[in-house]
Amino acid sequence: MKLVVDVMSCEDTINSILHFQTDDNSLYWREKLFQVYPNLDKSKGLDADWCVRKEYLCEQLRFLYSQAEREFAFKSDIFNQYWLERKKEVIEVFSKVFQIDCENILDDMTAQISLNPICPRDIHHHFFTFFYRYGKEQFLMTAIHEMVHFVWFHIWHKHFKDSVSYYEAPHLEWLLSEVAIDTFVHHSDIGIFFDSSRIERPAYRYFYDMKVNGKPILAMLEEFYLNATSITDFMEKAIQYCRENEKVIRKQVL
Repeated sequence: MKLVVDVMSCEDTINSILHFQTDDNSLYWREKLFQVYPNLDKSKGLDADWCVRKEYLCEQLRFLYSQAEREFAFKSDIFNQYWLERKKEVIEVFSKVFQIDCENILDDMTAQISLNPICPRDIHHHFFTFFYRYGKEQFLMTAIHEMVHFVWFHIWHKHFKDSVSYYEAPHLEWLLSEVAIDTFVHHSDIGIFFDSSRIERPAYRYFYDMKVNGKPILAMLEEFYLNATSITDFMEKAIQYCRENEKVIRKQVL
């Protein structure tokens, strides 16, 4: 497992943020930007029509990027060093939890520092972004979260031999991997990397209210995981459950 941290370009940063500001995104995603940047004008950036929002946000984001550029470079050095300090421990834990030797897989992971408070990833290219205001521990928690997805789908693809296109939103395979983050954090040694700021709710907050036939979906995944004979057994039972209850689950996705 190898990870390199660098800085996302200004234009890529803007595109990354605008992706979550389009009209087909819910306020759950769109409002986050205005929570972390309270000086942004909501009437122009959140409530106006798309053309006005886009022009306003592009202008403001370029300014914010110029203000933070030195911090980006400074933190990329810090986080690269911190990853090297924690790398051995991470590999040991992941190898134990996922029941494979993780030493020689995922040698192409990259992370980019960004203005975006949402941290999108690309499963296929083992790439993710993280918020520039993070400290070392927040950076590591974000990296661990994404690495769970990367290792999960590394094993998943070998087992199910399906299309990697299913591993991104809005496919059910992607949704299950997001729910499973909570399972691994609370019921495996992966939880040791999470502090009090993230341990309680490491997955998307709407999963914590999600129920099927009156039972929390997280409780069902906990049962599957604790009673599984292997990681792939857990995967099979969990995806079958999600497929059988897909309509109910999707109605509760924000």
